[in-house]
Amino acid sequence: MATLSGTNASVKLGTTLVADMASWTLNDGRDALKAPIFGDSFNKVHGLGTRNVGGSVSGFLNIGDTNGQEALLAAYEDGTAVTDFRLYFDSSSYFKGTEVYITSYNTSAAQNEIIPVEFNFEVSENWTRVDA
Repeated sequence: MATLSGTNASVKLGTTLVADMASWTLNDGRDALKAPIFGDSFNKVHGLGTRNVGGSVSGFLNIGDTNGQEALLAAYEDGTAVTDFRLYFDSSSYFKGTEVYITSYNTSAAQNEIIPVEFNFEVSENWTRVDA
């Protein structure tokens, strides 16, 4: 597998680029199912639970990006799912979720700084990796 550069990464809603994003983070984990009993010297793992996928996307505020940043903000405010959320490694390889909820929206402003923005998300279902 070739080494990839974050320079080619992006965030999209379907095929629409979310403007001015500069980083994304993905956390994909499962809890170990354990049933220890008295006398056990180790936690015995009896399998894995359901996936818990979430993360964040961040960059710089662009209130003119109506089909990208503003769509993510609207989904957060309305409590509705984003139905085609994609985190790209490069132009053809990406993670995709068909039911993703924006769980928080964060921004701040400081003198002589570009205003940052961050969206945190949780995946409800259908998280896959696509390698074209």
